[in-house]
Amino acid sequence: MLRRLALDIGPLRDSRPFRNVFIARTVSVFGIGMLAVSVPVQVYALTGSTVQVGAVSAAEGFALLAGFLWGGVLADRQDRRRLMLRARTASGIAFALLALNAFLPSPSSAALYVLAAWDGLATGVAVTALLAATPALVGPDKLVAAGALNALTVRLGSMLSPALGGLVVSAFGVGWNYAAAAAGTLGTLGLLTSLPPLEPARAGGADDAAGEADGAGGAEAESRPLKSIGGGLRFVASHRVVGSLMLLGLLFMVAGGIPVLMPAFAEHGLGGGPSTVGLLYAAPACGAVLASVTSGWAGSVRAPGLALLAASVAGFVLLACTGLARHPALAVAILFGYGFAASVEEILRYGLIQSHTPDSHLGRVNSLWAAQETGGTAVGSLGAGALGRYLAPGPAIVAYGTVSAVLALVLALTLTTLRTATLAPAPAPESDR
Repeated sequence: MLRRLALDIGPLRDSRPFRNVFIARTVSVFGIGMLAVSVPVQVYALTGSTVQVGAVSAAEGFALLAGFLWGGVLADRQDRRRLMLRARTASGIAFALLALNAFLPSPSSAALYVLAAWDGLATGVAVTALLAATPALVGPDKLVAAGALNALTVRLGSMLSPALGGLVVSAFGVGWNYAAAAAGTLGTLGLLTSLPPLEPARAGGADDAAGEADGAGGAEAESRPLKSIGGGLRFVASHRVVGSLMLLGLLFMVAGGIPVLMPAFAEHGLGGGPSTVGLLYAAPACGAVLASVTSGWAGSVRAPGLALLAASVAGFVLLACTGLARHPALAVAILFGYGFAASVEEILRYGLIQSHTPDSHLGRVNSLWAAQETGGTAVGSLGAGALGRYLAPGPAIVAYGTVSAVLALVLALTLTTLRTATLAPAPAPESDR
C-alpha cells in the first residue's frame, strides 16, 4: 500500500529530458517567489506608497496573463525547446537588470515596473511551452505522475521561496536577491539546451475541424495570434472532456478567492491574530503537498474523471465547513483537507487534459488553463470581497463553499463524458484521421 501511495518519481528516473525540465522549472518557481518578495519591498522602500506596490504587482500579473496567451500560440507553431530557451534567457536578463538597478545609488522605480512586466511576460511564455512539451518527454502512462511532480514543485515553491527571498533581502539586500535569481535562471539554460527538438505537430483532419476551422495555415495563424487563440477556444468548446475540465477548473479557480476572507475570519470568527491568518493560509498548501507525495495511486485509477469530480465536491464541502469552525485548530485541519482534495483534482485534471488534447493544440490549451487560473483567482477574490461586505466572514465562507459544492455536484451529475473519461482516450475514427 505504501508503494502504491508513494509519489511516482518514474518520470524523473526514466526520462533525462523531463528531469532537466523539472530542475529548470523548480529554479524558475523559486525565482518567481523571490521576485514576489523583493519587488514589493523595493517599491515600498523607494516610494512609501502601497498604491504603487499594488500597481507593480498588477503590471506583472497582466504581463503574466499576456505571456500565457501569447506563449500558447507560439508553443503550437515553434520548436518548444527553443521557445523555453528564449523565454528563460529573457527572464534571466530581467533579473540581472533588476539587480543592476538595485545596486545603483538611486534605483529607478519606473525600471521596476518595466522589468517586472518583462519577467511576467517571459515567465508566461516559458511555463506554457514547458507544459506543452511535457507529454513528449514522458510516456502517456506517466502524465499523471508528471503532473503530480509539477504540482509538488509549485506548492513547495510557494511555501518556501517567499521565506527564502525574505531572508536574503534581510541579510544582504534586494540586489543580491535579484542576482541570485538571475544566476539560477541563467544557470539552467544548459539543461534546456540538452533537450531534443520539440517541434509541435501540425493541425490536420479532425484537429482542424475541432480547433482550426478557419483553415489558416501555420504561418498565417502565427501572424494572427488572436485568430489562433480563437482556434484553441473552439477546440475547448467542442471537446466534451477538455471543455468539461476547463469548466470545472474555472469553478475551482473562482473559489480560490476565499483567502480574501481569511484575515477577517481569523479575527471575528476564530478570535485569532496574524499568526492564525498565517496558519489558515499555509494549511491548504500543506494539504496539497501531502496529496502530491501520496499520489502514486492516481496514475492507475480506473475512473479518473469520476475520482476528479468526487474530489471536487468533497473539496467544496470542506470549504463550506471551514466557515462553521470556531477554533483555529479545527479550521486549519479542515483547510488542510480542502487543500488535499483540491490537489487531487488538479493532478487528475492535468493528466486528463494532456491525454485528451492533440499535440497541435497543447500550447493553446495549456495557456488557456494557466490564464484561467490567473484570471479566475482574481475574479474569485473580487466576488469573495463583495460577499464579505454583506455577510460576516464565517457565513460568507459557508455560502461561497456551499454554492460551489452545489455547482460541482450539478456538473458531476450532468457531465457524463467526464465521469467516464480515462487517461487513455480512444483513438479517433479512421475517417477523422
